[in-house]
Amino acid sequence: MKNIIYKSLLLSLLITNIWSVVMFFIYYFDNPVLFSGFKTLFIYIWSCWISSGLGILILLFSFLKIWKSNQSKVFLLILIGWFNIFFSILLVVTVCFEIIRHEAITGFYLFTNFIISIVIFFRARRIISRTI
Repeated sequence: MKNIIYKSLLLSLLITNIWSVVMFFIYYFDNPVLFSGFKTLFIYIWSCWISSGLGILILLFSFLKIWKSNQSKVFLLILIGWFNIFFSILLVVTVCFEIIRHEAITGFYLFTNFIISIVIFFRARRIISRTI
């Protein structure tokens, strides 16, 4: 089971690093005109929505016991959980540096990544404790 956890963490770190590099180059090579950073902001918000949707879908599948294999459950839970944690940390950093105003956090869709990552953590922990 540790092997599955390490594989999913390694894959999720690789994907989030690739996402970060792509976002940097999109922002860096964007023309410096008025509202030039909106493309990056919209991609970030779109990524938050996608990761939240995948998190909810994976949680529903794990609660409905559709999967028979605990290894694939843990793999996908940790993978999607890391994406949600990554976007939550990124949101906190952008608010601390005042890139996004703190009133924007009150939008429920920005809180969902944090909530889903906590629920996924406890669900994966429960599945791992049952199989060990």
